[in-house]
Amino acid sequence: MQLSILLLASDRNAATQLAQALAEPGHGVTVVSSVPDLLSSAPRYSLVVIDRVQGGASVADVIAQLRADSSSPAVPVLAISQSADLEERIALLEANADDVLTRPFDTGELAARVEALAIRAQHAAERTGSRAYNDGSGRRVVAVFSPKGGVGTTTVATNLALIAAERHPNQTLILDLDLSFGQVASHLNLTPKQSVLELARDVAAQHDHELFRTYAIHHPGNLQVLAAPPGPGFSSLITAQHVEQILTVAAEAYEVVIVDAGAALDERAMTVFGRSDTTVIPVIPEIPGLNSVHIMLDQLSDIGALGGSSLFVLNNVFARDLLKRSDIETALGAKIAAELPYDPLVYLKAVNEGVPVIRGSSRSLPAERLRALADTVFGPVAGVVPLAAPKEKRGLFGRR
Repeated sequence: MQLSILLLASDRNAATQLAQALAEPGHGVTVVSSVPDLLSSAPRYSLVVIDRVQGGASVADVIAQLRADSSSPAVPVLAISQSADLEERIALLEANADDVLTRPFDTGELAARVEALAIRAQHAAERTGSRAYNDGSGRRVVAVFSPKGGVGTTTVATNLALIAAERHPNQTLILDLDLSFGQVASHLNLTPKQSVLELARDVAAQHDHELFRTYAIHHPGNLQVLAAPPGPGFSSLITAQHVEQILTVAAEAYEVVIVDAGAALDERAMTVFGRSDTTVIPVIPEIPGLNSVHIMLDQLSDIGALGGSSLFVLNNVFARDLLKRSDIETALGAKIAAELPYDPLVYLKAVNEGVPVIRGSSRSLPAERLRALADTVFGPVAGVVPLAAPKEKRGLFGRR
């Protein structure tokens, strides 16, 4: 695909090098040095790249001006960040850059980013309306959430996702919406290069299944993973509207979607609850934590936020039974659907190695209980053979 690219760069040497790199795949590149020239010419080009700006304006300012121009609001924009500074990247994304590339960068990465932007823009122009969210096809959305951190939410979510992937290979997605400190990728020993943050900036991918799938990382367990943003500074850039649209297309693109919804009871979490067929709530046997869950449920019940059924998983994190199960159920006002046993080594081993319990300790009691939980959530399936953990060369903490 050959593109017409408009490049804004005030530094002549940098402009020459960047223009050569952009033109190498066969694209036509026009270089301008002033903002007025960029704004007047942008509608005629298929991609705008903004490197350095002269005068007092910033790259973010120029993008904002471009987006405000009614003649070129949808032109894809690739912004070049001059450093890896988090605040600069956030400012560029908030100004509605479609993608941000940080110096220094590899020319191969530049070419890949340009091609991806072009494909997304093409699909955006061609896309049609999407199906209704719940279409009776048997597709499932399962949320895992607790108002208290450290109760095993990500452990439950990742193991449920791998079990679902055994039943629906490459048709199961785990979506990490613990937007500040999500650890799904770490629990699965993956190093994501993109995340839900980039997806939230890509309007085309939020309406196109094929493009949506390009943001997911493939796990050896036939599981697709959409990682959380790289740090808490990006959390505010993802709105409830983003979550709504991402869940809509995810449920259309995959048979099963598992959402690690974190521990923040905000509008984004409410959106997840409303979209989920089942909400799994891990709890631990302590009174303050149980009280917080009870208060949360009362609030959600009052406003009708839970869209489907909810079930409780008792995670026994203490060596001794501090509370009876009947006392816990009384505090919750509901029955416990599953119980995970205390184990001082299996869970820690799973987290440190990045191999979830059902694969790294497949014959353990915790693995057995997690599979029983999956049968409760998804229904039992006869004849499914669990996948063994892959043999991998491991280093620190057993990771690759």
